[in-house]
Amino acid sequence: MSDQPVRTHLPSVAQLIISIIGFSTSLLCALAFVLLIKFANSMQSFGGQTDQSIYNFVWLSVFLSLIAIPSLVLSIRRLARLPIYNHPRSNLFAASIAFLVVIPLGYLAHIYPNLLTNSFLKVLFSFFMVTLPLWWFLELGQNKLVKSSSQRFWGLFNFQIFAGLPLVIIVEFTLLTLGIAFGSIVLFKLNTFAPLLMTLQTQMMIDPTNMNSVIEQFGTLLQDPGVLAAIFFSLSIVTPLVEEILKPLALWFFIKRDWSETEGFSAGLVCGAAFALVESVSAVASLPQENWTLLLIARIGTGLLHTLTTGLTGWALVSAWKNGNYKRLGVTYLISMSLHGVWNFFALMSGLGTNLQIFANLSLTGISSIAPWVLGGLFVAMLAALTLMNQRIRSTQFPPFPPPLPTEIV
Repeated sequence: MSDQPVRTHLPSVAQLIISIIGFSTSLLCALAFVLLIKFANSMQSFGGQTDQSIYNFVWLSVFLSLIAIPSLVLSIRRLARLPIYNHPRSNLFAASIAFLVVIPLGYLAHIYPNLLTNSFLKVLFSFFMVTLPLWWFLELGQNKLVKSSSQRFWGLFNFQIFAGLPLVIIVEFTLLTLGIAFGSIVLFKLNTFAPLLMTLQTQMMIDPTNMNSVIEQFGTLLQDPGVLAAIFFSLSIVTPLVEEILKPLALWFFIKRDWSETEGFSAGLVCGAAFALVESVSAVASLPQENWTLLLIARIGTGLLHTLTTGLTGWALVSAWKNGNYKRLGVTYLISMSLHGVWNFFALMSGLGTNLQIFANLSLTGISSIAPWVLGGLFVAMLAALTLMNQRIRSTQFPPFPPPLPTEIV
């Protein structure tokens, strides 16, 4: 009797390829940013503040390359048929303690803002301040659930960062380009746009470095209801629609696998947290020190949003694949997209704040004043939803014990 040939684990091959691509491209991006700074300094075309902003992206790329290493190592060990240590126990208590570290770290950065003038420290601080809450959200959602292997965790994490997120960016950029092209055609037909365009052309020829007057004149365009509607439509409808479809993209590669709903929910949580990590760190690390703390607080809520909605979609996807429950998938997707859209709308209103006078719209100013309270209420509601979803899945992941047999049968 001949021995059966040992098959190569194809998902591990794909994981290895993605990890290598992610690791190498991240380092290449870091090197490209460094060369850009050197070239710009030799041409004396950048200032010191611009140099620091580019160095932020250098260190961001370096940290992203480090994230690829665990997935790279684990996939190699799997293909080499070496043992992989898994730790499926719950780490909710440790994550809770780590979450509390965010408070003193944030206070330290607030009272010593000079710490954030160093690009390495700023990106490092940003990673810690974003990662620790996301870790807690993950542990809260997966508390007492059957956890997947460490290889699957890092495989999902890397797929989301180095494959899913770039795809989201490409799709959103394409839609944005098409929207701008369409909007330009409409604006050219407006009588108010032609003088602004002429002013822009004149300013570009006279002094392209001084665009303040042009920016102020273009602010009048924001008073147009159509322009306002386009801005809010893109951020509150188009962006959630695209992201909520593509964030759980990694799960589509496991359609034929016998996943449980628990695994779908946990995998979705991981994909959402990975998406939120890169998006939030990129946003926080690129801001000046005076806006760093406020945006960081807002990004904690955004991290919970991405983690929860992708977890819900992952749970609904597996439910549809296993049981044909596509109604649940459709309803869950609409809920996730709506929640994302409402969050984006009020986050935009809260961020605009006192700048809303350029809109000359009192109703928007009124909404802006209550936006932080609405966001706080949404954060509490999402936290409750994550906890309740965990309890629901926990109650169904194990079959109930059979009822005791009657005494006479025993």
